[in-house]
Amino acid sequence: MVNSTSQTIVINHNRVYHISMAGNPALPALLLLHGFTGSHASWSDLLPALTQVFRVVMPDLPGHGQSFYSSDPHEMSLHVTARDLQKILEQLGITKAGVLGYSMGGRLALHMPLYAPNMVDFLIVESATAGIDNLSERILRQQHDEQLASYIETRGLEWFIPYWSHIPLFASQRTLPNAILQRQEEIRFGHHPYGLAQSLRAAGTGHQASLWPILPYYRAPTLIVTGQYDDKYQRIGQKLHHMMPNSQWVNIAHAGHTVHLEQPASFLSAIEQFYLTILSR
Repeated sequence: MVNSTSQTIVINHNRVYHISMAGNPALPALLLLHGFTGSHASWSDLLPALTQVFRVVMPDLPGHGQSFYSSDPHEMSLHVTARDLQKILEQLGITKAGVLGYSMGGRLALHMPLYAPNMVDFLIVESATAGIDNLSERILRQQHDEQLASYIETRGLEWFIPYWSHIPLFASQRTLPNAILQRQEEIRFGHHPYGLAQSLRAAGTGHQASLWPILPYYRAPTLIVTGQYDDKYQRIGQKLHHMMPNSQWVNIAHAGHTVHLEQPASFLSAIEQFYLTILSR
């Protein structure tokens, strides 16, 4: 068990973020961004290894955990959150940080070089996309997310959590130990249904701007991680690698969408090798 501390940081008088931190403050900083229905607690199993190398900063993202949610989706959008994270790091006295994001958090991580370009030391993007560049497909995704958001509000977490846990994207998780699956469920039930619904409306894939056209201009060293069983995000990961000039791509065996949960040792090994290449430059 790694000891951690928590802090509440308020941005612009109304956006309240819960931040958890672990590791020696003298070490390089690593910002960890969880996925949809996750929280800072989603990273707990990785902390013993990560805190040997980094001071980790783990926010609950808008609509999740103990952080805020708003009736105005703009307040929870990815570009606003990226700016807020820059201010949060500044308040913590951090001028440079690596950024590791999973799924929704990976999409947020890809926004950080735009809104905090001088702060991003490197990127690790796990099972994430740069957006939907086809307008009609983006509109369809918006409609799908709005319907799901409405169901979360009207049917509650008792309906949503079992539904979400059994979507095909997470099929490879069903063989994980019961203790891990139970902890995932506990994290998911810790959210407010309206917060999750608003997160979909604000930060769902259909609502983010497509970043594909600007990826060739990204300069931060980037590691792209996908899982062997996740065909869709393998294709996306390969495309990200092709578009980003200073990137590496690793496809982890015997893992699906949530690589860090399904194959933590291989995930950590990929991060270690990537970070060593950065240090050797």
